[in-house]
Amino acid sequence: MALLITEECINCGACLPECPNEAIFETRSAAEAAGCKVSEGQGEGDTVYVISYERCTECVGHFDEPQCAAVCPVDDCCVPDPQHPESVEELLEKARRLNPDKEIDPNKVWSGVRG
Repeated sequence: MALLITEECINCGACLPECPNEAIFETRSAAEAAGCKVSEGQGEGDTVYVISYERCTECVGHFDEPQCAAVCPVDDCCVPDPQHPESVEELLEKARRLNPDKEIDPNKVWSGVRG
């Protein structure tokens, strides 16, 4: 399941450099201009950062927890996107596809993966 950024986002930018998949964008329109899809209702009005569900792997294969949530100064700002459930296997496959030159570790999975 991809993550999403809630309306509590303060636009600090801490999450941007942490994403191993370059799934985070400053605005919905920036994501769409890059050809990336964002969940329905997210980032409307370009007021908060957004995560593209096509690129988000919840950091599975890269880290033991989602890095956006780990560095975010706002509690519960980066949360699972209920519109896009994915299994650990699906997230690992996506990570491999998005990062063909990186080593993807199947043991790097956090407890919040719900797929």
